[in-house]
Amino acid sequence: MTDDEVRARIATVPHWYHSIEVRPGIFTPGTNDARTVLAMLDFPDDCRGTRALDLGTRDGFFSFELERRGAEVVAVDYVAMADSGFGVASELLGSRVTYLQRNLYELRATELGTFDIVLFLGMLYHLPDPLGALRVVRNLTRQRMYLETLVLDFGREMDDLPLMRFFAGSSWAGDPTNYWGPNVRCVEEMLGETEFAARRVVRIGDRCVFDCEAIASRAAAYYMEIATEQRAPEGVGS
Repeated sequence: MTDDEVRARIATVPHWYHSIEVRPGIFTPGTNDARTVLAMLDFPDDCRGTRALDLGTRDGFFSFELERRGAEVVAVDYVAMADSGFGVASELLGSRVTYLQRNLYELRATELGTFDIVLFLGMLYHLPDPLGALRVVRNLTRQRMYLETLVLDFGREMDDLPLMRFFAGSSWAGDPTNYWGPNVRCVEEMLGETEFAARRVVRIGDRCVFDCEAIASRAAAYYMEIATEQRAPEGVGS
C-alpha cells in the first residue's frame, strides 16, 4: 500500500481520538495526548509472554503499543469497531489485537481469563458505579493494573479526606457521560477496597495515573460480595 493509499484509508474515519503512527512519519489525526499518558504509565519495554487487556480502547493507541512491546492483547470498547478508528489502524499496522464490543460491567474472568496487565484509562469518571467497575477490573487482573482518571482538588484541608463530586447532567465540560470527580485520596481508598495497592501515583494537572498491584484482602472481598448480592453474610440464611 502506497503512502497516498494509507492516507486515503485514514481519511475514511470521520473522527480520530488517538494519534497513531501507522507508517513511518504517517500519523492519524487524533486529538488525545496519548503519548503524555504513555510516558506517565511507564510500561515495561519488554512485554513478551504477558496477556494485556485494554479497557475503553477507542482507536487502540495503547493496545497497539503493548502489542509492539510483545504482549498478547485483548481490546474492549462499548462501541462497534466500525464506529472508531480501531479497524483501520489495525489493518494498517497489521495488528493481531483481539477486539471485543462489550460493556465493562458485563466482563467476566470465566469468559476472558485473567491478565498480567490491565489498562483502565480515562473511564472511571464516566461510570455510574465506579466502585463496582473497579471490582470487575480486579477480577480480571492477575498482576498489574494501570488506572488513569480525572481528579479534583477540594482545598488543602479537605484533600486528606476521600471525596468525590457528582456531576449532574452535563455540568462537567458539557458532557453528560461525566458522572464523578474524585480526589486522589478517594481513588486510593477505592483501590484498597477493591484489592488493589497503588505503588506509584503520577499527577499532571487534573489527570492522574495510578500504577497498581493486585493484592488479596479477604475482608474487602467478603464485604464486596455481600454488597453485590454474591453471598449472604455468615450466619444468615440456610
